[in-house]
Amino acid sequence: MLDLEINYKAQDLAGITMPKAEEVSNNVITLKTRFGVMEIDRDKTIKIPKGIVGFSEYKEYGLSVPSHTVLDGYMLLQSIDEADLTFILKPYDLSSGEIDDKDLAGAMNQYAIAPENLALMLVTTLRQTPNAIQKTVNLRAPVFIDTENKQAWQHILNSEKYNVRHVVN
Repeated sequence: MLDLEINYKAQDLAGITMPKAEEVSNNVITLKTRFGVMEIDRDKTIKIPKGIVGFSEYKEYGLSVPSHTVLDGYMLLQSIDEADLTFILKPYDLSSGEIDDKDLAGAMNQYAIAPENLALMLVTTLRQTPNAIQKTVNLRAPVFIDTENKQAWQHILNSEKYNVRHVVN
């Protein structure tokens, strides 16, 4: 089991901000998660109409940035309704070319996301190996976030060329 002692800090990602506790409104939810205590402003949550694959009943999430060094460059997608349900997300670098532009454009068109409002995330898995922590991302089912409308969709790409366990550094 990974030992992650997490603190949360304010983060602005393409217009989505998870504020510090002193900055939040009266509409705050406090959750004791596997990553520590998280406060989420309900006015800034992300709705996922179809949920995440395997967790379709959970449709509202908060997005935050952990400060633990193991998770530098990653974000946490925390369910509002289930404190034990947190996904680790890696922001996708659009210039990497790991996902074809035509596949990205097709999904953006399907969900009516303007390019300037797109935050693309990859669901990440951490595995403890004898020598290190292995990080893999799911390239076949990225999460498309419309930062303007605060909605997201996990989109399944219909191609075997996208690995569900793509190793990352």
